[in-house]
Amino acid sequence: MASSSLRSIREGSCLGIVAPAGPFDHEAFDRGIAWLRERYEVVYRADIYERDGYFAGSDQRRLEELKHSLSDPDIDAILCARGGYGSTRLLPFLDPGEVSAAGKLLIGFSDVSALHALWRRAGVPCLHAPMVAALGNASEQIQEEWISAVENPLQSREWKLKRLCNRSEREVSGILLGGNLAVLGALNGTEYLPSLEGAILFLEDVGERPYRIDRMLTTLQQSGWFDEIAGVILGAFTEGAPGPDGVTLEKVFQQHFGSLDLPVLTGLPVGHIDENHPLPLGVPARIEGSRLLLSPAEETGD
Repeated sequence: MASSSLRSIREGSCLGIVAPAGPFDHEAFDRGIAWLRERYEVVYRADIYERDGYFAGSDQRRLEELKHSLSDPDIDAILCARGGYGSTRLLPFLDPGEVSAAGKLLIGFSDVSALHALWRRAGVPCLHAPMVAALGNASEQIQEEWISAVENPLQSREWKLKRLCNRSEREVSGILLGGNLAVLGALNGTEYLPSLEGAILFLEDVGERPYRIDRMLTTLQQSGWFDEIAGVILGAFTEGAPGPDGVTLEKVFQQHFGSLDLPVLTGLPVGHIDENHPLPLGVPARIEGSRLLLSPAEETGD
């Protein structure tokens, strides 16, 4: 499916805030809202503060909130309050056609990777970036980059990264997709996983010991993911210290990716880190040597 057109976002545009997953710290949320209101109109439902165990309210509440933000003609883009867990529970009730028709940028990461997968199936670009609960305390650099990425999501971008020692030095192109490894792995075998054919796969995670990352990557390998994709980009994998066995994440990555006949780059500053740089997804990308280049303005289909 070719990429759908996006609604433009500029100073004064309306951002619809949603909480599709877990509850959030109210003070952090309010700080983020205050910062956003310096530049944008911001709207959200009064019941966004609800809590139902580890969810930000019931599935029905969260679903209605998201569907309203998609359909409301006054909302220009959708920004998530935070991640946590819960977005995958909404997928059976969301139609890629609605996402495509709305043409709205979705901003978030972590558990929101499940919704990014939906946006990809709809052919609509999205943005892997800090959410409301983090924006109020973000550095000035990240805040500036966030505004630039939100208002210019189809601008070309480039990162100089590090090549994982592997056999392939090919230059490859493909649509950049991905996000949180655990969330994407949970979509494996379901109808909600977008096509991986020819894609450049971005992965990040937090709080997963090396053996758990090994298990998830083994599942992806055995499911044929690495036979379909064109390349891999590894972002931040934080809070993943070795256990008593001493096996590091670096060793796990070498075991899984070192012998693949496709380029693998590491060190992208994106993920569960303080300096979480915004990254457009669902856009054309290219790996050239140790460089990742995004050219979102290109017209590229699956």
